[in-house]
Amino acid sequence: MISVNIVYEDVLSEMVMRKLLDFFNQKYCVEAAYNKHGFAAIKRDLKSYNKAAKYTTFFVLTDLDRNECPPTLIKEWITFNKHPHLIFRVAVQEIESWLLADREGFAALASVVLKRIPTNPDGLRDPKTALFEIVKKSRKRELKDDILPRYEGDRMGPNYNGCLSEFVIKSWDAKRATLHSPSLKRAFDNLQNFQKQVKA
Repeated sequence: MISVNIVYEDVLSEMVMRKLLDFFNQKYCVEAAYNKHGFAAIKRDLKSYNKAAKYTTFFVLTDLDRNECPPTLIKEWITFNKHPHLIFRVAVQEIESWLLADREGFAALASVVLKRIPTNPDGLRDPKTALFEIVKKSRKRELKDDILPRYEGDRMGPNYNGCLSEFVIKSWDAKRATLHSPSLKRAFDNLQNFQKQVKA
């Protein structure tokens, strides 16, 4: 097995990363996990992770945020020679787009018809708002209470991360989601094809 240190912006991203790694039939095991609580700390420490990748594999995930495209972000952030054992991926636009990419799974979670789930979540300007709009149409009161912001100024509902993390763990189909998210497909392929180099 390949031991991996994972680095991410929030709890929901962690659950997605773990689910992705689990897909590959014990190819990977998570050695350590680092919640950086946003992209700024990831950007700041990325060079250090690259240096540490000489000794152990790092899988780092960030959102596209306000950058125009993944290549632009990667060019801005990786100003050094990237070590082969640093797996750096960008969710377009944010991790919620990868959740919505499993259209069948999310439709089942929200109990809405499939046509309400976007076919190109990577193209959404604000995937989290799109997710809120889908949940508003749900007949599940508890789901709405968990996910939707309750008061003006709230960014999310009181159990947003818990509810969606449970969805990822129990229901989210990473392989199926790659059909509707090119950025997820690139991450999936990267993990599938990754081989740790052995020092001579």
